[in-house]
Parts: sequence; structure tokens; C-alpha cells
Amino acid sequence: LGMQYCQIVVRQLERAGIQCFSGLHVAGGNNWRIYFEKLQKADVMLAIMSPAFFESGPCFEEQVEARRHGLKVIPLLFQLEEDGSPPGSKGSQKWVEEYEGKQAKSEVARDTLASFRVHFNVDELKLNSEPAPPGTMLNGPLLDKLGATVKKLL
Repeated sequence: LGMQYCQIVVRQLERAGIQCFSGLHVAGGNNWRIYFEKLQKADVMLAIMSPAFFESGPCFEEQVEARRHGLKVIPLLFQLEEDGSPPGSKGSQKWVEEYEGKQAKSEVARDTLASFRVHFNVDELKLNSEPAPPGTMLNGPLLDKLGATVKKLL
């Protein structure tokens, strides 16, 4: 579902006249890491939050790179856990494994975990999602307002 949510966001941004790049723009069979080159030119990253987001090592790597390049990150809550709790609240094991594996000495990676409330409890780094749980971007007019919100940050 994450890629479908991503497609919805890309469509909203394009309607608002905002250029964007996502994993949807990487042709099948190509190395997805081309995404990192695009991050260096970006100002804002929209994180499509769902349970699958927190179980994806590549999503964690993308968030670490976004922090390294000083991007403004807006977490967009699209899907809750099956029990109605916020995504990632079940431990986000894949992100923790990525951190403990290749990212363990990186303060940026540690801050990324903390900002999404994963594994660490560092209050000043926490990001608030849009909207706050139990709402999601699929409820109400939030998608319609997304373009205007992003334009304010550019």
C-alpha cells in the first residue's frame, strides 16, 4: 500500500505545481539508490508512514540521508497498525537492525531513530506526524491542503 499512498501524494503535489521525485520515478530494474542523488537537490522530504515504512531497511536509509542533507521532513500518517496504534510503535525491528548493523556509529542514524520514536527516547528530536493518530491522511481534507503546506516550506 505504501507505493499507492506515494502515488496519491505525488499526484497531489503535481497538481499544485510542485516538482517531486519518489521511488515511483525509478524504473524497474534500476538501482533505487539513484534516489540519494535526488535528495541532495531537495528541500523537503515527505515520509509516507505506514507499518511497512518501519519494516523497510531502505526507508530507514532514505530518512538517514534526508537528515544528513538537512531536509525538512514531514511525516504523513497514512496507515495505522492493525490494532489502531501508530505505525512503528511495535518496535520497528528492521530499522533497529539497520541501525545496529551498518549505521551504529552514525549520530545521524541515531537521531533518525529517535525522531520517529523508534528504540530511543529523545524528546527534542521527535517528529509529529500529520495528522496525529488515530487520524490518517486519508481522513478529511488534509490531502487537498498538502500542496499549500509544502509550498510554504520551499
